[in-house]
Amino acid sequence: MRAVLTPDDLKRGDLAEIGWHPMEITDYTEKEADTDGSTNCIFKFKIIDGPNKGTQPTKLFNEKALGFGKSLWAVLFGPPDPIKGYDTQLNSESFKAQVGKKLKGYVKRGKSNKGNEFNDVVDFMPLG
Repeated sequence: MRAVLTPDDLKRGDLAEIGWHPMEITDYTEKEADTDGSTNCIFKFKIIDGPNKGTQPTKLFNEKALGFGKSLWAVLFGPPDPIKGYDTQLNSESFKAQVGKKLKGYVKRGKSNKGNEFNDVVDFMPLG
């Protein structure tokens, strides 16, 4: 095997400092959950400034628990309607349309079920 690793590839596995970081949404994909076939909504980010510039956290929300993304939805779509909440905004097309959006994300250390540490983006706020 022969591989070429770009500087971006090398930053992919870096652990960012805990705290707020300016980020850009670089990709959105969906994958079926192994457990029950529901949809996992996967947002990929890239830290765009500071000492952790280039680090690439990922955040997964399952369709059955989209309420955990309420701070991200507020940044992307504005506050929820007090009666209807987010009645039409949370869908594949609107999520894909957010690629390129810049915001701030709060990164803390997560740990996978295999014991591996990762960048867990746990909160979001507007960039400016």
